[in-house]
Amino acid sequence: MKKTYKTIILLVSLITLIIVYFFNSKYIIKCFLEYNELFYTKLFPVSFIFFVFSTILIEYKILDIIPININSIYIYLLSLISGFPSGAKYTKELLDNKSITKEEATNLLLFSHFPNPLFILGSISLILDQNICIKLLLSIILSNFIILLFTKKYKKEKSIITFPNNFSSVLKIAIYKSIKTIILIYGTSIFFYLISCIITKYISFNPYFYILISGLFDLTKGVFSTSIINNTIIKSIFILVFISFGSLSIHMQVKSILEDTLLYKSFIKGRIIGTILACLIFLLLIIPTR
Repeated sequence: MKKTYKTIILLVSLITLIIVYFFNSKYIIKCFLEYNELFYTKLFPVSFIFFVFSTILIEYKILDIIPININSIYIYLLSLISGFPSGAKYTKELLDNKSITKEEATNLLLFSHFPNPLFILGSISLILDQNICIKLLLSIILSNFIILLFTKKYKKEKSIITFPNNFSSVLKIAIYKSIKTIILIYGTSIFFYLISCIITKYISFNPYFYILISGLFDLTKGVFSTSIINNTIIKSIFILVFISFGSLSIHMQVKSILEDTLLYKSFIKGRIIGTILACLIFLLLIIPTR
């Protein structure tokens, strides 16, 4: 019965969205084009390159070459460079490739959620001072690193190392997996972005609640909607929470990539702890300078 109610609510919501989209076609197209420009000029070029590169390394089982266990550092650094949801992507690929166990995968998901550094230092610097952007990024990096330090470490088991003979096949696999992830990111992001556009158009909110609703559905819209706030610290905290915890679109991407409830619960746990730590670290960094 509970499942039936959920299905009915979902269907009614989707039908309502279709009707609203139909009567607001020009506005929807405008929002759609705005997001497309952001995605193809800022997100796609950087993410795709790193996704392909990292997948090639995973296919060649580069971690098995090194005699020490560096899975945690490997995922930490690659996720930091690539941006979300790469942490989930790399962890799932290592798990599928049998380079890590499911237990280790649950630990990796605790500290592998990062924004692309270029997004913070480039795009967000348009609405915040560059020094504050650096402190935001540093807060997220340190919060995840603290979690990494306290997670269980695993001994690497000896395994027979085999390398794919055909690089072109490996490259094809890497491109296919990367494009698949990019399409997932694009589709879920624009879906929730358009929902947030419709909600904020038809319902009047006070500035803070407007920002919260925008960031709840789509991180990008939430981040840039903070420009209506004059207080720098409050604006920064909003942005930090959106980035560190993630919006519904980010969580949908991660859940789709992981395809496992237990792994996703570990991701959620990491985001709660990471967000709290990131906010505390940021306040420690920013308050003495004020």
